[in-house]
Amino acid sequence: MSALQPQLGFRGRLVVAMVVLVALVSLTIGALFTAYLFDEEKNRAAAQLDVGERLTEEVMSRRTALELSRLTVLVQDFGFRSAVASGNDATMLSALENHSQRVGAAFAVILDQSRQPLASTLSHEPPVIQEDSYRAAIAQGYGRQLITVNQKGYELLLIPVQAPGLRAWMAAGFALDDAVAEAIAGLSDTEVFFRTLTEGQRPHQIIAASSGVDPAPPEAQADPNGNDTPLDDPRFFSRVVPLDIGGYMQAVLLINRDASLQRFYQRVTEVLLLVVAILLIAIVVALYIARSLGKPVLQLADYARAVGKDNPPAPPELSGGTEITQLGQAFTDMLSRLQEREEQLRYTASHDDVTALGNRNALIDLTKELFGTQTPCSVIGVRLDELSEINDTLGLELGDKVLIGTARRLRESLPDAHLLARTGGDEFLAVLPAMVPEQLDDRASMLAETLRKPLRVDNSPFSLKITVVTLSLPTDASDSNEFRRRLNLTFEKAQSNQPAITRYQSGEDENHLRELKLIADLHKAITDQGLIMNYQPKLDFRTGKLVQVEALVRWIHPELGFISPEEFIFLAERSGQIHDLTAHILDLVATDARAWQQAGMTFGVAINLSAMDLAWAGLPDHIATCFKDLPGGMEDITLEVTESAVMEEPGKAVTTLNQLRALGAKLSVDDFGTGYSSLSQLRSLPVQELKIDKSFVLNLASEPQDQLIVKSTIEMAHGLGLSVVAEGIESMDAWALLQTWQCDLGQGFGLSKPVPASNLARVANELASRQLELAHPDAKSLS
Repeated sequence: MSALQPQLGFRGRLVVAMVVLVALVSLTIGALFTAYLFDEEKNRAAAQLDVGERLTEEVMSRRTALELSRLTVLVQDFGFRSAVASGNDATMLSALENHSQRVGAAFAVILDQSRQPLASTLSHEPPVIQEDSYRAAIAQGYGRQLITVNQKGYELLLIPVQAPGLRAWMAAGFALDDAVAEAIAGLSDTEVFFRTLTEGQRPHQIIAASSGVDPAPPEAQADPNGNDTPLDDPRFFSRVVPLDIGGYMQAVLLINRDASLQRFYQRVTEVLLLVVAILLIAIVVALYIARSLGKPVLQLADYARAVGKDNPPAPPELSGGTEITQLGQAFTDMLSRLQEREEQLRYTASHDDVTALGNRNALIDLTKELFGTQTPCSVIGVRLDELSEINDTLGLELGDKVLIGTARRLRESLPDAHLLARTGGDEFLAVLPAMVPEQLDDRASMLAETLRKPLRVDNSPFSLKITVVTLSLPTDASDSNEFRRRLNLTFEKAQSNQPAITRYQSGEDENHLRELKLIADLHKAITDQGLIMNYQPKLDFRTGKLVQVEALVRWIHPELGFISPEEFIFLAERSGQIHDLTAHILDLVATDARAWQQAGMTFGVAINLSAMDLAWAGLPDHIATCFKDLPGGMEDITLEVTESAVMEEPGKAVTTLNQLRALGAKLSVDDFGTGYSSLSQLRSLPVQELKIDKSFVLNLASEPQDQLIVKSTIEMAHGLGLSVVAEGIESMDAWALLQTWQCDLGQGFGLSKPVPASNLARVANELASRQLELAHPDAKSLS
């Protein structure tokens, strides 16, 4: 069709289109009708085969019944039974030959009770009678099987011969020959042949056929595996009828396909003639319509081509009806509207509708061009920090006026900008010629000073709070996506630190990407057992005995190595994974604690909780589930929370702490002295222990101020009824001071570093060997 288009005009294509359409419809309808007729004839043939199948089964059934009745009369005949009872071979053979001819049997055999032949009309060895036939004869009075003898088919009937003092079997074979096939063919109006499958023989062997069957029928088209499937021959409709249960012998019914489909072929010819007639009529009608519509349509086509070339032509003088005239006028009106909308779309696509500055699309187009040519430039970004508050309190209209005023100041302050754009609700960007960082910072400072001056809107001054950042391209970013990401990072840094001007620093984006990777990998570490637990011993100052360990989570990242707990716990809180992390840690600790207590190590375990954990309603239930079967019970569990965690949401925190205390767990205030809580707040908490932060203990032996703080804290805690734990013990001097001040428990690298649960037994033995060295002198004297 495409090759014809250059040679055909509009009218020719119209004629072709109409004729093709009519042809497709006509041929489709004709094809559907033909398919319907074909299915109808096939169904007719199938129905005929159904009748033939039922007739075949009926003929075979009645034939068997007739043969059986004759045999029954025969074996009940006195003379026949006398001949069998005589035991004389000649007598039995004579009687067998006479009577078998009377009943129409092709051959007959008499067998004794041991199933050995006594007499046979066959000149060769009698056929093998299946065990199933004997069982059927015993059960129902006769047995039946289909056999072949010398490539001829027979129906073999087996019945008992019974008389006083006589027990024998008679087997008679009735031929399944051409006459039987002819009889079935005459009744069913089909052609019939019998086939059988002998062991190791493929395909089936034909043993008899009706007169209409080809002497060499299409048996080669049968299933090569000998399955009972219809013949795959295009000349016939066929049906396979099993004559016995195992399908050993089959009758195949055939209907000549050409003869059956003769009426179908005649109707198909009529349909084709009708389609040809319709096509001829369609060609005549299409020629007439094309001639009447062609000329005005061609005029409109020329007019449309001229419009597309931005060369407004004069409207054509059209004939051909009102619709064509209206179409021409519509073309004229469309031309003017298209020109207006094109200009409007171009402007709207690249400009902000409030400030008339460029928009994000304009910035993207410019930066792509700059990155593509590696043209250096400088960028100043400005955000109005309080625009959302202005919109919420004073209305969007006033907020738009603030934006317009800011845009005006940007134009006045940066006349040399390649682009001034509003790229977000409160964000403006200026793309300037390249300059050194110091010069860029000076320009940004002057711009910030200008923008922070009171802006008069509706006779009211507004002092704007702004954030200003700078980047140098392509030094600080290599493509548009990286530029956008690093710009946002710089804005976030500026709004948190609030300097006058914030410049993008190399490496900030990499740190951000590292955090994103850790957040993503932390989930996998939790689910795939990527976290491990270490435990640091806590010793009793009085006895020097190991009484508890603190659980400390560790993460060895497969790519980044050791990740500080402070870092990934902070990221877990920020990404909403803290509850999953805490639940996982509790599960690990419960497993380890259960194992070491069952191994005879009776010390307890302390677990740290975050501020968000205290707001988790499911925390108490999860802890109760984890440690419900701990040998030492919940009394061996200490839960440590920081002052800041408790003070973040005191109401929820106290509620959760009360629930945890009700479980029997011990509660401890961790890192005491680094927060902002008061003694009254501490007294209101349901805690039993206070843990002095290691920053006061690390240099305890040499810092008098730390000594004063720690000693007074221990006395104050004891006065409130709290036990005291000191962490960060690095030397025996610090241990001795804390022991003198009656601190209760201590931990630190001077005693033992954190170790995996598998090493706790070894560490416990090592600490036990130092127990006398570490114990209080009073405890030593008592021992």
